[in-house]
Amino acid sequence: MIGTALAALSSQQAALELLRAEVDGAFVSVVELLAASPMVITSGIGKSGIIARKLAATLNSISVPAVFLHPVEAAHGDSGLLKQGDVVVLFSKSGETPEVVRFAAQARGLGCTTVAIVTRRRSLLREQCDHALIAPIERELDSHNILPTASTTTALILADLLVVGVSVLRGDTAEGLRRTHPQGMIGAGLRGLVRDVMHSNDELPFVLYGATMSEALVQLTSKGLGCVCVCDPSGTLRGIITDGDIRRAVQHGIDIAISPVNEIMTSEPTTISSGATLHEALIQMEQRHRQIGVLPVIEAGVCVGVLRLHDIASLQV
Repeated sequence: MIGTALAALSSQQAALELLRAEVDGAFVSVVELLAASPMVITSGIGKSGIIARKLAATLNSISVPAVFLHPVEAAHGDSGLLKQGDVVVLFSKSGETPEVVRFAAQARGLGCTTVAIVTRRRSLLREQCDHALIAPIERELDSHNILPTASTTTALILADLLVVGVSVLRGDTAEGLRRTHPQGMIGAGLRGLVRDVMHSNDELPFVLYGATMSEALVQLTSKGLGCVCVCDPSGTLRGIITDGDIRRAVQHGIDIAISPVNEIMTSEPTTISSGATLHEALIQMEQRHRQIGVLPVIEAGVCVGVLRLHDIASLQV
């Protein structure tokens, strides 16, 4: 079973390498179309339809108007949604699905610009559309080369690359996401500020530089945040001690009962400003060689609080 899964993963990786070559001028042209379109309509049947729905949803999240339209429903009146100048993106693995091919012709007849996303370089859908992008694969991942697996994953990634390109052209993606995500982790991260969530004042665990580890352990235990900030008398941060620092000290045979904090602490730790967004704090924590779970918060050069990864995650509603 593990061998089968690893072989399938290798096949998917090979498909992604093939996709790399398809990110070219044609790709850029479609990105520019989507970014300038008054409305994007996506379409497809079956698993391809699911990928089409995902593209529409993700475009909406960056404030690009988009909607999924089933090709069969389009042939029974729902094509009234289409307006001249709209961009219609049609997904089909084979490029031969009759309902999708017919919808492409219908959309062009209504003055829409059409884009095919297919796996084959020759197909009826590609011939019917104004633009075409190839989501190439060597084979599907199952032993019979039938199940829509590598093809749907590659199409999904191509669709996501289009959205990333559109977000670059339109700019200020964070502001758009802030408006379109009033709830959930994305919205909380983009709207919330560090100062609104951080532990400060009496909740802030700290000791003065030169204090003993016994004093630090009292703060660590009483405040229960998994860290202690080490500051000088003016409040300037000199370092931080976390549970991990203490475990490593014990492993190295250091007697933490009598050691000064400056022998255990991490000097010059990563910090965040109190006015930063929670999303920026997450980036600080996660985009590192070794992820961290807590950030000292700095305001005008003074340590005023600490922010934990748990504090941000708990905001998800």
